[in-house]
Amino acid sequence: MEEVFPLYLNLPEEKGSYCIVFEIDFLSFKNKRGKDFSLVKGIYIYVGSAFGPGGLRRRISRHLRKSKKKHWHFDFVTTHNSFNLLEIWLFENLKVECKVACLIKKTAKPINGFGSTDCKCLSHLFKVDDVSLLRKKVRTFFNVKILQVTKGG
Repeated sequence: MEEVFPLYLNLPEEKGSYCIVFEIDFLSFKNKRGKDFSLVKGIYIYVGSAFGPGGLRRRISRHLRKSKKKHWHFDFVTTHNSFNLLEIWLFENLKVECKVACLIKKTAKPINGFGSTDCKCLSHLFKVDDVSLLRKKVRTFFNVKILQVTKGG
């Protein structure tokens, strides 16, 4: 399995929900169903869950690999050359994906229809203006472990 960040070794195998905070330059793509998405340069947060085999470690590691078959909407983003991982937020043993997305929606701009085809949420991807404010808000409502990403060690 291709691994880019040493961080992968520290991801828990527990099941749970997660957020991936990242920067990206302009990106426009069409998903497998033909829906167009455009992301302007900025910081975004993606909300997901990992309740299958391998839990959080397996799901997040897959998301962050550059070489893979594009299965989820988020795969189109993470394989883009300008994708830059900033933080990973872990909600171990908690099924709170939609609750977290609902909270984030109050202070960040949703990318309509992104990553939320299996629920009633407007989106699971959001453009964020102030990550520190959002981080503080999420910590107020949820038990979250935040991993700061440092490349190269």
